[in-house]
Amino acid sequence: MSAIKSAIELAMERTKGLVMDDEERKSLALKETENKVKAVVKRYLEGIIERNGVDKEIARIKADEGLKKSILIDRLIDEFDINSNNDRLLKIFNAICEGLKEPFKYDMEIMQNKFLEETLKSKTVIREKVLNRLGEIGITGSGVEPNVQAWDEWNENVEETGRAFKDRIIEWKNRLNAAGSK
Repeated sequence: MSAIKSAIELAMERTKGLVMDDEERKSLALKETENKVKAVVKRYLEGIIERNGVDKEIARIKADEGLKKSILIDRLIDEFDINSNNDRLLKIFNAICEGLKEPFKYDMEIMQNKFLEETLKSKTVIREKVLNRLGEIGITGSGVEPNVQAWDEWNENVEETGRAFKDRIIEWKNRLNAAGSK
């Protein structure tokens, strides 16, 4: 009687002579590095690990430091969400900036400060508009404190500010990558 082969045995027979070339190995190594960095960022943003844990885990990844930093920056830019609290994200950006040349670090600090400044300024302006609109329909008084985040004007403004900030981060990243390749 002939033996029945398992799916694993059949797969092993079919792939017996296959070998990866150098380009496939590099591509696989890059993908593996990307996945490891993404996992570290995800654990940090979810609060599973802290900032120093990110440094330790990134250091353990066996890959070029420039590649890891580039992947980390790309991942952080992807994670930037204008409708969320980005404090943890900005802390990692600050950590990345510590190892950068002064102009790049300074640029990032300026962008962060402008984003926070614009958001606070917008909140004040929109708060006044909301209070005026509420006053027009008879809702007034010292106890009236509008929930600015619940109004469409706030969401539109935050999205616009966030897009501008994200675009500037991408420009910053491109300049950083160009400087790193020189």
